[in-house]
Amino acid sequence: MAYSRLFTPRNFAIFSFLSLGGGYMMLKSRALAAKQRERAVGDYSVSVDRSGGGI
Repeated sequence: MAYSRLFTPRNFAIFSFLSLGGGYMMLKSRALAAKQRERAVGDYSVSVDRSGGGI
């Protein structure tokens, strides 16, 4: 049983925290990337009163 030292309660808690934290960060980064893609669609529209008018 060489692996018995790896599965102590402290190490199990550390591995659990790292895996849950990594999953949370992955989901948050995907949501942020999706929000930025949605925002980029409407960035090129300009209202008439702010278009600079004709010179």
